[in-house]
Amino acid sequence: MTSQHGIDGIRQLQYGRGGEEPVHQHPQGQLIWARRGVAKIVTPQHIWLLSPGRAIWIPGGIPHGLQAIDNVVTHNIYFNPAFSQRQPAQCRGSSVTQLLDALLDAGLEASLSAERTGLIYGLLSDEFRRLAPVELCHITLPADRRLRQVCDILCRQLDHGETLAWWGKKVGASERTLARLFREETRLSFSEWKQQLRLMEAVCNLARGSAVTQLASELGYASPSAFIAMFRKKLGVSPQRYLQAAR
Repeated sequence: MTSQHGIDGIRQLQYGRGGEEPVHQHPQGQLIWARRGVAKIVTPQHIWLLSPGRAIWIPGGIPHGLQAIDNVVTHNIYFNPAFSQRQPAQCRGSSVTQLLDALLDAGLEASLSAERTGLIYGLLSDEFRRLAPVELCHITLPADRRLRQVCDILCRQLDHGETLAWWGKKVGASERTLARLFREETRLSFSEWKQQLRLMEAVCNLARGSAVTQLASELGYASPSAFIAMFRKKLGVSPQRYLQAAR
C-alpha cells in the first residue's frame, strides 16, 4: 500500500548534543525535518543548516550525514526509488506546513491499521509535493582539489584570517586562479563564502549557548546590534527568535 503513494516509511530519530549520523546513502529519497534543535546536514557538495520549521529533501543515492549541534529530534519520510526519481535531483530546502506536522505525528502513532496508514501516507505524499521551496543557510563545497583544501581547513579553523594570496601559496595556485574558482564553483567570492561560513557557525554557537554579545565580538562586528541586523537580514528573524524556535 505504501508503494502506491511513494512512501516506504517514516521515522522519528533523536540525537544528543554532538551526536552524529554517519555519512551513508540509500536508493530512497528522504525528507528530513528538524522537529527540535539545530543540525548540520553534510553532503559531498554542501553543508546545510537545518532548524525547526525547515526540512531538506535528499534525493536517492546522494551520500549524506547529520551532525547534531544541540539536542535534535528529526522526523523523516522515506520515498521509494520510483517516486524519488520523479522529484528534484538536487537537495532542496522547504518550509514545513502544519498539515505535514500533524500527518507525521499521526503516522508515527503505534498500532496503526494498514488502511489508516495508507490514508495518512497518501496525504503525506500529496502535501510533500505542495511544500514551498525555501533557501536554507548553507555553504557550497568546491570540487577543485586546491580550493577544497582551503575550505576544509577553514571549516575546521574558522579564525584563519589569511588572505587569498596566502592561501594560494599554501595550495599551489595563484590568487587570481583561486578567486576565479571560488566564483565558478560556489557562486560567491572568497570573503562572501567566509561570511556565510561564519554565519553558520554563529547559529551553531548560539544553539550551544553562546551569548549574542560574545558572538558579535568573535565575528568582528562593531556592536551586538550590527550582528543582530546581519542575522535578521540573512535568516529572517532575530537570534533570540531563532533560538526560541530551536528549543
